[in-house]
Amino acid sequence: MCLILFSWQKDQTYPLVVAANRDEFYQRPTSPLSVWDNSPVIAGQDLSAGGTWMGITESGRFAAVTNYRQASEMNHTYPISRGKLCQDFLEGTMTPAEFLTETASHAMDIGGFNLLVSDGQTLGYGCNRFGAETDNAYYDFDPELAAGTYGLSNHRLDTPWPKVRYSKRLMEAFMKELTDSHYPLNEDAFLAVVANDEEAADHELPDTGIGLDKERFLSPSFIRSSMDYGTRASTILIRNHSGRQTLMEQTWHPGGQKGVRTLICL
Repeated sequence: MCLILFSWQKDQTYPLVVAANRDEFYQRPTSPLSVWDNSPVIAGQDLSAGGTWMGITESGRFAAVTNYRQASEMNHTYPISRGKLCQDFLEGTMTPAEFLTETASHAMDIGGFNLLVSDGQTLGYGCNRFGAETDNAYYDFDPELAAGTYGLSNHRLDTPWPKVRYSKRLMEAFMKELTDSHYPLNEDAFLAVVANDEEAADHELPDTGIGLDKERFLSPSFIRSSMDYGTRASTILIRNHSGRQTLMEQTWHPGGQKGVRTLICL
């Protein structure tokens, strides 16, 4: 994922609500949202490096990952894929605190990442780029995030990039409407949280070392591109107080053309 908005335990009726976009090269082989064979994982699947960018299990486990943007890592290959972190947590039994602690042993063998993991009771966050953005970067984590609404893109949690600030406001408005009315999931209304395709103003852009043109290109919540890279999937998750889960993925083709929409209710 390259943008994740989530509400965690802020509302008793809907303790976990997530809206997210996955930005990726269009040619990277991917399978859409499904129940994996011989696995508890319910997710899309990266068929290139393995793993997933966001998934759940029937028992209530949740994991999602974004990359941490650094110009120095654009063409660097690491031995472990970020998506494997999500898969390992979803297929395991560790608590978020245990998993995030265990990840310290190999965190620097993975490209820069932001990781969210939850067992339904707690939700933890880990990042392996908490130090200075040089070779002395190090891994750190919070095993139990407080209740609230959060935004995550390609920097640390709640870094106020334009897409994060804008989408958090939409997420908070959606949560208010959802909790006030308790209506069934309105998929298109929820997708609007991560649908903004306008580039941010130059003075609002971060400087991650990739140049102004690329910063502009990557600044929208939804990258509507006919080139080789853009938003390939939008995923939404609602979990209610009884544990019922609704997971929906909308895939996208170049130019923002709709692909397959998959809905799984547990």
